[in-house]
Amino acid sequence: MHQEAAKGNAKPFKVTPHYTASPTNKTLSQRAWNFLLLAFPFIDLFIFRYSFRLFPGPLGYGPLLCMYVLLPFFVMRYRFPVRVALMLGLVGLIGASGFFSGIVEPRTFIKVFGSLILPYFYYWYLWLYLGKDVIRGFRIYLKGAQIVSVFGLLIFADSIVSFGFFEFTNSLINIGRVPASFGIRIAGTLGEPTYFANTIAPAGFFAMLRLFFGETNLALRLKEHGLWMTRYAAALILLAMALTFSAMALTGILVIIILHLLIKRKVQALLITPLVIFALLYAARSIPEINERLEGLQNTSTLAEGDVHGSSAILYNHAVITWENFRRNPFFGTGLGSHPEATKKYSVLRDTALFHYAEQNAPDASSMFLRIASELGLFGILIILFFLVSNYFVVLPTDIDGLVLKMVSSAFLVTILLQLMRQGNFILNGFPFYVYGYHFAWKQFKSRKAIK
Repeated sequence: MHQEAAKGNAKPFKVTPHYTASPTNKTLSQRAWNFLLLAFPFIDLFIFRYSFRLFPGPLGYGPLLCMYVLLPFFVMRYRFPVRVALMLGLVGLIGASGFFSGIVEPRTFIKVFGSLILPYFYYWYLWLYLGKDVIRGFRIYLKGAQIVSVFGLLIFADSIVSFGFFEFTNSLINIGRVPASFGIRIAGTLGEPTYFANTIAPAGFFAMLRLFFGETNLALRLKEHGLWMTRYAAALILLAMALTFSAMALTGILVIIILHLLIKRKVQALLITPLVIFALLYAARSIPEINERLEGLQNTSTLAEGDVHGSSAILYNHAVITWENFRRNPFFGTGLGSHPEATKKYSVLRDTALFHYAEQNAPDASSMFLRIASELGLFGILIILFFLVSNYFVVLPTDIDGLVLKMVSSAFLVTILLQLMRQGNFILNGFPFYVYGYHFAWKQFKSRKAIK
């Protein structure tokens, strides 16, 4: 997808406070107001949709408030994104096969396809509002990731030594806590530990850069752009990821390390990847919450007896369902919203001791890749591969400005890959933001290269 030009030379709209003060004399209320103006467009990224409700129905999620408020202004300010609409239209047309064949009810198809339209238009417009500047957009994201990481750590600390922080926060928004063998599994404001890990993974990429992969010239340039965090902040982000006790957090760390080695073209260093994998696997085995899932994936042959962790059984179940549905409908799948019907047909848990998991996570298949393969077939898989490959770019180690863009691009890529592995909702927690960020990083690099 390519950008649409803004109308004329229109600049992003701004809300001007009634009282203007010099930067050094801003009052506390003005700073709070400016922070809200900065944070409001991004609340869908950092607050779980069930944290609060606006009204009944699938579009009543509180964090979507930013879309309802800002989208009308964006539409009036910028030209309609024709190419985005055409791409969504193509996906909708192919995905309507289930609707036309009667597999998917009209209401279900409208719900699934309609839920794609609002966020994918909103986040496209948001990037236009940001001037398609990925460094600026990522800088704002990074601040938010640091805040929710500290927030999650405070909730973790409160679970061990109660000082009322969780009770106070939960009186404002519904956040919940997931018990663990030690304290809780950090989910922060993102609802579930896996969602939290996926959301702050790009910040984890920069935290790893700060602690282990930073070089002087690159560090100086990142400081100029406001992307170079302190060692303390970097350590807190990685600690928050680790305390999710999530297999996806450890997977994210592995992906981050591999991408850093690839960017630096240290092919020889890639030889240590097996050692890294072994170390992470050893760490995973020492964490009960993760070890149970790993053992579950190894013991899928014992499904009938139910001696498998529920999460592992569900993921395995949907992998089988996807394969069965895919091999019968390889080219275009069975249509958007059709995976629940495939689950009813091909679930392997129905006649086992884990029968109560037979249709769990049926709408999202526990994995975006599995869901796309099931509902859109080869068409959907090829779209994913084309997008990832066509927006990937390589930079020389001496091109410092190019490296900055590459780091931002790779940070977005981490979350995209994690979401494909273990989260089947197409729009959850602002996923389109990372998709467009990955695209615009490539566009910005390409434009810079053309100018040079």
